[in-house]
This record gives sequence, C-alpha cells and structure tokens, in this order.
Amino acid sequence: MEDEKNPPPLDEGDIALLKSYGESGPYITEINKAEKDIKETVKKIKDLSGIKESDTGLALPSRWDLPSDQQMLKEEQSLRVARCTKIINPNTAEEQARYVVTVRGAGKFVVGLGDKVSPTDIEEGMRVGVDQTKFQIQIPLPPRIDPSITMMTVEEKPDVTYNDLARSKKACILFFDEVDAIGGARFDDGAGGDNEVQRTMLELINQLDGFDPRGNIKVIMATNRPDTLDPALLRPGRLDRKVEFGLPDMESRAQILKIHTRTMNCDRGIRFELLARLCPNTTGAEIRSVCTEAGMFAIRARRKTVTEKDFLDAVNKVIKGYKKFSSTAKYMVYN
Repeated sequence: MEDEKNPPPLDEGDIALLKSYGESGPYITEINKAEKDIKETVKKIKDLSGIKESDTGLALPSRWDLPSDQQMLKEEQSLRVARCTKIINPNTAEEQARYVVTVRGAGKFVVGLGDKVSPTDIEEGMRVGVDQTKFQIQIPLPPRIDPSITMMTVEEKPDVTYNDLARSKKACILFFDEVDAIGGARFDDGAGGDNEVQRTMLELINQLDGFDPRGNIKVIMATNRPDTLDPALLRPGRLDRKVEFGLPDMESRAQILKIHTRTMNCDRGIRFELLARLCPNTTGAEIRSVCTEAGMFAIRARRKTVTEKDFLDAVNKVIKGYKKFSSTAKYMVYN
C-alpha cells in the first residue's frame, strides 16, 4: 500500500519508453499517411470549388442544422407586397408616426412599423413588405424593374466602334441587309425629339464619315426600298456606288417560270411566254408564288399534273388579286 501511494520516480529509460508509444507502433506510419492524404484532399476540394465560407456565409455541410432551419421557415409568415402612399405625422416618435399602405386586392390601411424596420427606411411612394394579419411594414423593397427594360440595358459598353474593330483586321466587309429599316428618311414625330431609329441612322452616318481612311474596309448595304432612304445616307462619300437590280423583263420572267416549274409535274405545251406577259412588273419571288399557287389549284382538284388553266388562275389570284400587297416599288413600275 505504501508503494502505491509513493510510486518511485521515472528514470530516463521509462520516459523514453512512454514516448515510444503511439510513434513507433505497427500502424502509426499508415495512420499518419492517411491523415495527411485526407487534409490534402479537403484542401484540394476547397480550391476547386472556389467558394469560401467568408464569401457566402455558408458553413460546412457537417455544421448544417436543416431541421432547425425548416422549423424557422414554418414559423415565419410570408409577406405581401404593398406601396406606402403617405406618411402621417412624419419626423415624430416611432409610436406616433403612421403609414398609409395600399395592398392590391385588399385596399388601403393605416399601419405602423414592425420591430425590424426604422422610420428612416420608409419613404412615400416606395414598395414595402407587409405581414398577412396586421399589414404592418416589415421590410422596405427596392423599386420594381420591368424585365423588358432590364434586357435592353447595356451592362458593359464597348470602348471601340465597329470601324475600330474592323481596322484591326486585314480585310473586312460590313454588310447591312434591309437598311431601309434603320436608314429611312427622317421626319418630325411631333414629340420634339428623334426616335431611336433616327438616332441609329445618325450614328451609322457618323461612322461612315471622318477624315481617316477606311483602309481595307468595304461597307455594303442592301434594300428593296431605296426610295425611302434618307438623302444624307446616299450622298457621295458615304455610298459611292449604287448597283440596282431591276425587275426582270418578259424573257427573264419566262425563264424564271421554267426554272420554278422544272421540278413540277406540268402538262406539255404550257405557254410560259403568255404567262410572263400576264405578270408585268413582278419580281422573281412573286413569280415563284404563282407557281406554288398553281400547284395548290391542282392539289385541290385532286389532279397529279398542273395545267395551263391552273397557272392562269394563279396569276389572277397572286398578281391581280394581291396587287395592293405587291413588293414592287412604284418608281420601278414600267410598261
């Protein structure tokens, strides 16, 4: 009993033996290696995710308390969107100030503030969140933004123009199709300002002008309504060459009819020259519509071949019947 109460002190050999425990065991090397691998793997996962706890406020999954979060969400009530239309007794004590809020579908109410809102946070005309029971103001809301307007906003404005971008290349061709949509003649809209289309056309003219040479940049524009273009866009120095593709003559219209009927099952002896004479001042697209409509007449009659009468009916329907919808400009009409 006396030996147990007063154990003998440890000598250097006993201390060395105690230190050897946990350091030179049969599995200590494998355990240390596994712990090191786990630390390196966790560090690699954090580096690959690129998200730190300080950035998002999220803790590790092992520290998540999902049942408590679900219970808190159940206890919190959803809010309704309202608008504060008037503040009664402003610049007074919080207990005396009252707020007139308009809740859609419910009406107008004179309410107070919630526990988490300060009087300096609320202004007249702003959107607020109110509770479902007393309609007290719980949080201020940002102004409503139209999504269509948000899509039109320019997030990052480029610091170079199209010409600057084109000059950096060896050769460049800028092609504007249907330029009459943005290059129409300017007019007074009655509102005292230019509309967006006119501002676009003025910016286009500004890009075409200048004392600096364009270099190896070619600008090509196409339109089927040159009579509606603004004269400032057509003057020399901006568009130097104007190439006009006129309407096909009678011989060309006959050739276009033969091209579009090449894959159709037509009767022999159809007089394409006669059909071409009956389609004056028409474009190639309108002649193609005549061929398509002739095939529809044959299908309605449950025939496998297209006759000359089908073409004559198609001419009466497409060319004469839809004359007011013709795509041919008035200045191109000739006999």
